[in-house]
Amino acid sequence: MGTDTVAGLGVRRWSGRTDDGPVVLALHGLTATSAVWDDLARRTPLPVVAPDLPGRGASVAAPAGPGLTGLAEAVLDVVDALGLQRVVVVGHSMGAFLAPLVTDGLGSRAVGTVLLDGGAPPARSLLHRPFVVRALLGLQLRRLVRAWTSVDAYTAAAEGRLVVERPDLRDGVRAWSEAVLRPHGGALRPALDPARVVADGVDSLCRPAHLPLLRRATTPVHLLAASHGADGRRAPFLSDEAVTDAVRLVPRLGWQRVPATHASLLFDAAVAAAVRRVADGGGTG
Repeated sequence: MGTDTVAGLGVRRWSGRTDDGPVVLALHGLTATSAVWDDLARRTPLPVVAPDLPGRGASVAAPAGPGLTGLAEAVLDVVDALGLQRVVVVGHSMGAFLAPLVTDGLGSRAVGTVLLDGGAPPARSLLHRPFVVRALLGLQLRRLVRAWTSVDAYTAAAEGRLVVERPDLRDGVRAWSEAVLRPHGGALRPALDPARVVADGVDSLCRPAHLPLLRRATTPVHLLAASHGADGRRAPFLSDEAVTDAVRLVPRLGWQRVPATHASLLFDAAVAAAVRRVADGGGTG
């Protein structure tokens, strides 16, 4: 499935039931594209709308204001252009840090919010200082944003640990790579703007979280926290302490720990189940 251009962004849309139910607005992570939402779209009867955020994929050259605030403005322009009136906001990783801004901007159009392994401020760490995040992300982007001989080679570099641990997900993960790669001089190159990606990563991990904006909403909020980080040997991105702090910030936030890694969470049936509960007006597991 390809993307259409809506309000200047590449947007992927999956059709669902045609009644007056809500639409899922799905916001991807830092170096991903809208293609990561295919599994959720297959599991939910609701229509799913997912933009490639500025600096990525079909929106790699799309202009947008700085930081998550600029991304939120671009996403809200898509919502307005499509005339969406009842929206469940779902965000993964960076998209989860972005989601409170989008929910707040939607106002009464927001039905609820589902956060996937992000949005809540992670436990304090020296690794989350701006200069450290810039350096680490810069190294990662220099490793990824270059010419590749094949989709499989890029997949091994970008998501190799996930494919090794979960070979059953290989085809789905490979589709993520296909969505971001573009022909380039006889090879393939990911459509990622390194400067934008690094800046958005710093904004997500080092600036004050936007999660408290969800206190102003009256709709359900649910957080799914993965049990592991980048792979099955890593500690979770969101510790129990971080989740407890998030509940203090938004007391009505429901949450659950899902046996998955940060990336494999996108393939877990718990995501569609949480979206369904939130869409039906509930938030806790």
